[in-house]
Amino acid sequence: MFIPTIFNPDIHESDELVEIGDDKLHHIKKVLRKENGSKLKVTNGQGLILQGKLHNKDVEISSKNIYNRTLSYSIFLPHLRERNRFRFMLEKLTELNSHYIFIGSTENSQKTNIKENNIFSWLVSAIEQSGTPFIPEIEFVPGLDFDKFTNGLDISGKTLLKNKKELKNIAIGPEGGWSKSELANFKSLIRLTDNSLRTETAAITAASLML
Repeated sequence: MFIPTIFNPDIHESDELVEIGDDKLHHIKKVLRKENGSKLKVTNGQGLILQGKLHNKDVEISSKNIYNRTLSYSIFLPHLRERNRFRFMLEKLTELNSHYIFIGSTENSQKTNIKENNIFSWLVSAIEQSGTPFIPEIEFVPGLDFDKFTNGLDISGKTLLKNKKELKNIAIGPEGGWSKSELANFKSLIRLTDNSLRTETAAITAASLML
């Protein structure tokens, strides 16, 4: 049974009562049609999930679960001009429990005007929809750091290694592809398929394979 999740970064393990903000309360009661006594979860996005029942404007906590990340990797994403595709990519990476996400420019990436606050709200939406206990750590960078990202995703590379869980970083290229100088700076190039994938498809597939 689906139990709605609320994101609240300020909760603690010892909380017995968690107040629900007006916006989220309206969504829970008017959109999801939840009444007093309905089960709800509250997460801080850092592995803690409290569960309880709705009582007026609060969640009365009855149990807690603490989760630890079993896999941690960094993924670099280029900017996408199309807002909906960029949002879709970030939401799916959140659902897949991606840990570190770096967003920056490449030589062939497109310009974008998406605000950082909008991106954070997309991540929260994905957490509350999926019920994952983790929110990715987002870092906005001017460009790609080849000392941090040694593995590039490209159709010219080798297939993803069997010991994929040892892969700790991967950079996703822009729709225009990597430049020759960028390709030369990677220590290794990884291929997922013989077909050219859209940026969001490549990012979601790579994250899925590293689970």
